[in-house]
Amino acid sequence: MAGFSLRQLGYFVAAAESGSLAAAARRLNVAQPSISSAIRALEARFGLQLLVRHHASGVTLTPAGQRLLRQAGDLLQQANALEQSARAENDVVAGRLEIGCYSTIAPLFLPRLLAGFRGRFPEIQVTLRDGLQDQLVRALEDGAYDLLITYDLELPESLARVPLLAGLKPHALLPAGHRLARRRKLRLAELIAEPLILLDVAPSGRYFRGLLAAQGLTPRVAFASPSLELVRGLVGQGLGWSILVTRPAAPLTYDGNPLVAVALADDLAPSVLVACWRQGERQTTPARLFVEHCKAALKG
Repeated sequence: MAGFSLRQLGYFVAAAESGSLAAAARRLNVAQPSISSAIRALEARFGLQLLVRHHASGVTLTPAGQRLLRQAGDLLQQANALEQSARAENDVVAGRLEIGCYSTIAPLFLPRLLAGFRGRFPEIQVTLRDGLQDQLVRALEDGAYDLLITYDLELPESLARVPLLAGLKPHALLPAGHRLARRRKLRLAELIAEPLILLDVAPSGRYFRGLLAAQGLTPRVAFASPSLELVRGLVGQGLGWSILVTRPAAPLTYDGNPLVAVALADDLAPSVLVACWRQGERQTTPARLFVEHCKAALKG
């Protein structure tokens, strides 16, 4: 019989992903000494050092820890699938679902999707983390997530994907007092001489630059930020215009300035919102149900 527990492996994975024992403890809502003792027990059992502890600056994985992290992610997913199979015998849909979501779209889509999903399947425990796409993809490939919700842009072939919402067209974002704010549609060429506030986070920044380049346009970037709300705030202050896909329901910035989204008449490649998982991996029941719920909730 194995001399370690799934709980110990889960604590190790949380510490590795969080980069510190304190962050892992907050994420799992347990005491930090519990995380530390579980990892030390694993190290003693395997005769390996899994983490390098840095005073006041978190932890990093050793090569042995990196190898164990991949294997532990697989084992935890298999354990989750076993639980789902056993519970299915009692017609109870329960278990865990780990979701990663690209940071620019998480606030717009995930709260509503998660609220609806919890209403249908209250026994499924969902963990959500948002972040940058390259980090999320690496974590998904390492087994940290069951699903990744993001745009279908620059995703590796190692991921399977299913569209959740297609035809998301870019728009121009303008301050309410802009000379073109009352237009129903406009072309990018009408704005290109004005300063651009660029949402500069991969892969969105390259996507927007590519749209402009495809029209033969070279923007004059006044400010660039990975924060969608900072971009909107700068536009609201009249410091430039922006091109975006994500469109919050409220046409106001954090500091209360009105914004206007204007459709673009240019022939621009739309974006597609997708759910991703590792190629060849059998989805757990919670993951499959969440994808089905998203497709139904976002339809139309």
